[in-house]
Amino acid sequence: LLFNADTAAANTLDDYEEGTFTPTMLFGGASVGVVYNQQLGFYTKVGDIVHCTIRMVLTNKGTSTGVATIGGLPFVNKNTAGNYPTGSIRYANVSFADFPQCYIDINGTALSLAEVTNAGTSTTLSNANWANNSNTMFSITYRV
Repeated sequence: LLFNADTAAANTLDDYEEGTFTPTMLFGGASVGVVYNQQLGFYTKVGDIVHCTIRMVLTNKGTSTGVATIGGLPFVNKNTAGNYPTGSIRYANVSFADFPQCYIDINGTALSLAEVTNAGTSTTLSNANWANNSNTMFSITYRV
């Protein structure tokens, strides 16, 4: 798709897609026994930009342990140095110190979950921060 009289290949909109995906709550890379009340993921892809939103409500956080991530993003984040897109996140029934944060690693398909304290220290969240009724919502935009 070209606009007006533009003929430059670099300005061509060559992809548009909307869809759903299934986000997965992971602890240490696993999701043993995790049960969801809601597990929704939506995305829109325009060219090389993807925008995702999710909502996950747990009824059982399962037995997996370790660092908390959300897997199952619909596309791989672009493999470019310094490319760590951040998102907007809302937690309910998740314990953490001060400010939640989330980001995608270079060449990744999982959302890393962390917190930043008032002192500026960033630490990853783990299964210990989640409860059986935790609710997580986020939106993120990234390049593919």
